[in-house]
Order: sequence, then C-alpha cells, then structure tokens
Amino acid sequence: MVQILDAGYGYGFVVGLGAAFALIMILVTRVLTKYMGEVQDSEHFSTASRSIKSGLISSAVVSSWCWPGTLLSSCVYTYKYGVAGGYWYGISGISHSMLFTLIALQMKRKATGAHTIVEIVKARYGKAAHCVYLFYSCGTNTIIASMLLLGCSQAFAHVADIHIVACAFLFPVSVAAYTMLGGLKSTFLSDWIHTVVIYLVIISSLLICYGTSNLIGSTDRMWDLLQTVSKTHPSAGHEGSYLTFSNKALVMLAWSQIMSGWATVFADPSYGQKAIAAKPMSTISGYVIGSLCWFIIPWSFGLGTALAALALTNNPVSATYPNLIPPLEVNMGMPLLYGLYAIMGKSGAAAGILVLFLSCTSSLSAELVSFSSVMTYDVYRAYIKPDATGRQLVTVSHVSVVAFALFIAGLTVMFNYIGITISWILTFIGIILGAAPVGITLTLFWPRMSTYCFYYALPLGSFTGLGCWLGACKHFYGAINKDNLGLVNSTIIANFSTFGATVLYCVIISFFFPAGNSLEELQDKFEVADDATAQEKNLMRLDKVTKEKLDKVFKWAAVGVFCIWISFTFVLPFPMYGQKYIMSKPFFRGWIVVSIIWLFVAFFYITFYPIYESRSALYHFYRRVVGKEHKIETDVVLYGQEADGVTTSGKGSVVEEIAEKKSEEA
Repeated sequence: MVQILDAGYGYGFVVGLGAAFALIMILVTRVLTKYMGEVQDSEHFSTASRSIKSGLISSAVVSSWCWPGTLLSSCVYTYKYGVAGGYWYGISGISHSMLFTLIALQMKRKATGAHTIVEIVKARYGKAAHCVYLFYSCGTNTIIASMLLLGCSQAFAHVADIHIVACAFLFPVSVAAYTMLGGLKSTFLSDWIHTVVIYLVIISSLLICYGTSNLIGSTDRMWDLLQTVSKTHPSAGHEGSYLTFSNKALVMLAWSQIMSGWATVFADPSYGQKAIAAKPMSTISGYVIGSLCWFIIPWSFGLGTALAALALTNNPVSATYPNLIPPLEVNMGMPLLYGLYAIMGKSGAAAGILVLFLSCTSSLSAELVSFSSVMTYDVYRAYIKPDATGRQLVTVSHVSVVAFALFIAGLTVMFNYIGITISWILTFIGIILGAAPVGITLTLFWPRMSTYCFYYALPLGSFTGLGCWLGACKHFYGAINKDNLGLVNSTIIANFSTFGATVLYCVIISFFFPAGNSLEELQDKFEVADDATAQEKNLMRLDKVTKEKLDKVFKWAAVGVFCIWISFTFVLPFPMYGQKYIMSKPFFRGWIVVSIIWLFVAFFYITFYPIYESRSALYHFYRRVVGKEHKIETDVVLYGQEADGVTTSGKGSVVEEIAEKKSEEA
C-alpha cells in the first residue's frame, strides 16, 4: 500500500471542502427563495417543479453517470487492457443513458404527473405489483448509494491517511445538509458545479500528460512506452499489446458490464427523478447530448491517468516501481490516482481525490433525493397516510434523507470489512436486480403486459440469474467463493440469464394472462399535494400542443438513439477487433487528438449552455437584487410551461390566478 498524501489532505476534503460546499449550496437555496420566490413545497422538493431545461438536464446526466465507480473503473479498464479499455467502459454507460432517453420520453408522454418512476407501477398495476417493484427499486438505490461511498472511501483511505469509517460517515453529512434544504433543485445545481470541475481536471491531465510532462510529453513518446511495457508486462490482448481492440477478455467484461448496468440505471429511481424534473421538450436533447458529453469522460480520463501509470511502470516515478499495481489495488481503482501522482506529483493525487469527492457528493445527493421521494410518495402517502398534507410530505422527505444517509454509511463500512470492492458490486447488482429494468420498460411500452409479471416473472428471473451465476462459477472455476463469483465467465452468463429469462417469463405470462388495464389511463392517477402552486398543478398534465410534439419527436428519437448506440457499440470497435489491428503512431495520435477535441466541446457545452439558457432568469435575478424589479411580475405567463423570470409561488398571486384560469379554459 502506497500512502501518497497525509491526513491533512484527506480530512481537508472530507470535512473542510464538504462543509464549505454545503454552506454554498444552502446559501444558493436561500437566495433563490428570497429573490426568485422558490418555495420548498412538496412538488419542488421532489420534482423541482418539473421546470428544468435541457442544459441542466445534460449536466445532471453527466454527473449521474460520473460515479466514483465510473471514474475509477474506467481507469481500471484502461490500465488492464490499454486504449480500448476506457472506450468499452464508455460503451457500457452510454448504452444505458442513450436508451433511457426513450424511457424518459415515455414517462413524459404517458405519466407526466408521476413523482417517482416507482409510482407509475402502482398507477397501472395496483399495490401488490407496486410492492414488488418497490423492493427492486429500493434495493438498487441502496446498493448504488453504498457503492458510491465505498469507492470514494476506499480511495481516500488508501491514498491519504484517513480511516475508512470516518470517510463513510463524514461524506454523507454535508450532502444530506444541502439536499435536505434544497431538494432536487440543489442536486441539479451541484451536478453542474461538480461536472465543470471534473472536466477541468480531466483536461489538465491530458494536456500535461501529452503536452508538458517531462516523463511523456507527446503521443509518440506514449506509444513507445506502451510498446516497451507490453514486452515486460504483456496484456491479454493480441500480441500482448495495449494498443489494440482485439482483446476477448475486455469484450466479455464490457458486455457483462453492459448487461449488469441496466439495473443500475433503469431500476434506480434517481434517473427517473431527473426525467420527471425536466421540461417535456427538454428531455430528448438533455439526455442525448448529456450522454455524448458523458461518453468522453471514461474514454479520455484513463488516457491521461491510467495509461500514464501503465507506461511509467518501468520508471522510478511509478508508485509501485518496478512492478505493476497489485490486483487488489487495481480493483480499488488506484490506477487513476497513481497515474496522476506519477505525472503531476502530490498535486495530481490531490486533484484525483477532489474529482472523486465531487463525483461522490453529487451522485449521492441524487440518490438521497430519489430515496426520500420513494419513501414519501410510494410508502408514506401510498400506505401510511394517503391524505398527507404538503408540509407532512416535506417532513417525511427530510427525515428520509437523514436516515438513508446514516444507513448507507453503515452498509459501506460492512462492505469494506467483508472484502467487497466496487468492481464486484458492479457485476453483482445486475444478477440480483436485473429483472427490474424489464419490468419498468414493459410497463411503459407494452399494453399487453400482465400484472402477474411482477408476481412471478421478475422474481423467477432473479432466481434464474442467481442459479446460473452459481452454476457457471462452479463449472468454470471449480469452487464457489467471493473471488470466483466476480470473474467474468460467472458474471456474463448470470447477467444475460437474468435479463433474458425475465423477458421470456414476461412474454409467456402475458400471453396466457393478459393485462386488464390500459397504459393510456395513467395520466389521471397521480395526485398533487395541497401546497402545490397552480403552475405545478398544470405541469402535471400535458397540453395538447406539447403532447403532439412529443408524439412526433418520439419516433425520430428512437431511430436516432439506436443508430448512435449501434455505431458506437458495433460499427467502430468490432472491425478493429476482427482485424486484430494494433494502433500505429499516427492512428494513436489521432485517437488522442479526437478525444481531446471531444472533451473540450463537451466541457464548453456543459459549462456555458445552462448559463445561456438561464440568461433571462439571471437578468431578472440581477434586477431584483439591485431593487429595480419586484418579485412578482404579471406580464408573462405561459400555460403548460414555466415563463423565464416569473415567480409562480405564493397563494393568491396574480400569476397563480391567471394559471388557474388558463387551466379551466383548457
């Protein structure tokens, strides 16, 4: 174990920076309340009043997929398999984010008024099916939140002199503080800030590695070093090269990750929460552009960090010179931090844990909000107090945030002491919970889906995957234990089995016991609390014009999403795999240049487009701060969408009266 940083760095980030950021977000929330009239009612806390535009949706998509596990694991892939590693990890993520665009659009078309994606199951199939899906959803939420903390805590404890138990319990404190006060809106704001910083660190690592570093300094020098290290420490790829896509082990691992990842996205209520918060017409652009902006992060981050750690293996600056990084440390994601340390020294390692801190806190905030929303609307209001007031719902949300933060901290500590790593969890989650994505997808898209699918198909799918997991482990590796269960032959068979068996069971059950309920009746089954404004009530239903636009754009979106996914997943990598192509110096140079250009385009879009979209609101905010404008304006009110600069809160306001009148006329 290499102790790169001292305890001052560790506690400085976890306690100092955590407290500072929490205070900033709390201040922002207070300012928005004072000058923009944003009242933290039940709708605003859980859905951000369904008013988020495409720029912030894109940054939220990037942030949501930028777990510590994403950053660490993508660098692990690059370190173990070379230039193709980060690309294939990116494919495993963009597959889910791109295809989730269609889920988000369908939610807007068929269930606009939903507060959580879990609530949609109850609206269509009733309480029994709802309870089954609630188990899958809460299980996914819990494991992912624990994985976020585990990856970040293990990295902090390993690199800096800070105890992992302290990390696990201190991390959620600051996050819970601003999440409790700011709700989902504060999550979007923190997502944007964190994502901008993450881009800056990745850009810096690439420019230093391939531009100014005395150790590497150019793509040609990196190519030479990779050729050398492939001779002393060959990879599993063609001819032991780290410059090829022809690597069977990598492809199998990537497809195991793709199948496992359906559960981490489709069954995680935090992703549905962002779709619910989006303006209807902002959904497709937010998710598609956000996915493309995210894809370059795992692709490029490893090129400037893990690839540097690999290339400098035989150099004394390597933290593990003259050996490769030990397998246990590789599975913890250490190539990212060791690579930054090799090319930038302690400042590089500090930048690395800063990125992990930001990715953990922003993702954890989303998980806290989504879990609290599920507890509020799918447990408390659904089964405990159906007539709960808005104030009561907000109170339950606050309590749920704190309770969940403490629970996942304890679970993280347990995972650490039984020897679980983020790589193991990423493969495990799809086996046990991989049936849930099938359930929610068919709920939204297949009118014939039967209620009995939730009683039988989903549990049977999970048990089938579990049985195949144990059987494959025994067949290929001889003994069933924690390490063998995490190996690729065990996980890929199990993940495909869970997914495929659940689809098969759903089709068979629905054929013999077709559903007696309609997908078209969902819109009328969602209720708003008594503290919601007229504007929030109106946004729970689509107006005729917006519905027609969504119906029209959905077909083109489906074609576009599948074309992008097929191009990235099959058209680009598999010809190089089949030809056993090893990158030449010019090709490798182009590979790095394209990634840097893509990275800069994504950075500028995520950084500045949300500001551009909010230019009118920022202008009104400035005028209100300097006293040139009152809080409530009456000259601009649009039915069915939020008008820039208009405050819609306040019972009895002119804005609300006009909105109610428009609603009655419609």
